[in-house]
Amino acid sequence: MKALKTSIKTERLLKMNRAGNINFQLTIQRKEGIWDKKRKSLFIHSLLTNCPIPPIYATKEARTYHIIDGKQRLTTVFSFIENEFALDEETPAVQETSIKGKRFQDLPDDLQQQLLSFAFDVIRLEEITTAELEQLFYRLNQGVPLRKIETTRAILGGQVLRFVEEIANTPFFQEKVNLSKAARKRFVDQEVVLQILMLLHRRDTGFSSKEMEAFVKELKAKELQEELKTKIQNVCYYLNEAFPVKKKFLKKLHIPMIFLLALENQENDRIIPPKAFGEWAETFFSNLPSDYFAASQSGSARKENVQTRIQSMRRHHHAYFADRKKIKLLPSQEKQAADA
Repeated sequence: MKALKTSIKTERLLKMNRAGNINFQLTIQRKEGIWDKKRKSLFIHSLLTNCPIPPIYATKEARTYHIIDGKQRLTTVFSFIENEFALDEETPAVQETSIKGKRFQDLPDDLQQQLLSFAFDVIRLEEITTAELEQLFYRLNQGVPLRKIETTRAILGGQVLRFVEEIANTPFFQEKVNLSKAARKRFVDQEVVLQILMLLHRRDTGFSSKEMEAFVKELKAKELQEELKTKIQNVCYYLNEAFPVKKKFLKKLHIPMIFLLALENQENDRIIPPKAFGEWAETFFSNLPSDYFAASQSGSARKENVQTRIQSMRRHHHAYFADRKKIKLLPSQEKQAADA
């Protein structure tokens, strides 16, 4: 890997972006819109006052720069210059000139020119492998306030990450799982998918950062079996049918357990109609068992609490469907039940 340093002014970067010569869509990249208005405004203020900012990291292919690190900075300055947002009301003045509440078009000419002529340091990387690229993103973001899932994605590897994204984009995750837009921008939906994969890989796991990182490194070294992929996709379709509308309880804390039970039914040939499964879930969450509730409080990602929630939900689920009238058995199971 070689690193070449150069400086590119905002105005030139803007022209490159308008021409489609800047690519922000690397798989490992964060989503746009992570920064709130105050943070965007402070960044614009930094540029207007020549405050030092970290360099942009990119690779270059033909005339296109592929951004590795610096997406939020560049998209913020581009959107401000395009007059897509006004600065926050608490933004400090620049050389006694008030800029709060102003869009780019409202700034004095000298400040507009200051912003357009600001020179970004750009580190262009050459002869870099995919593994080096992922590791670089991981290291660059160790010192900034990213959620664990955002750096975890960087070491996950392209093949597995694409599957995680595919599951997170199914109708069940997109339309039924209760996550805010901000949470989705932070890849919380993909974090839930990884937690599901953790449970399927090792049923006695917890969801701590340490456990997730260890799992991801192990997962990256393997290939996801097509059979497992199909099972997961089938459960997504099943749950989407089980819950015709979004439910309050379909949130990050509960989804992995619900998913695991649905998959166990599938693996054990317990044919429970989606509607019946949805009705069971309504019953369970309308009156949570005390042990499940206690394990859902502080420290919910700890192994003992994850396992308590699984066991509590599983017991309730099996008891609910113990009445054979509530569950359709396969012929082989009916024979086993008759012999019992």
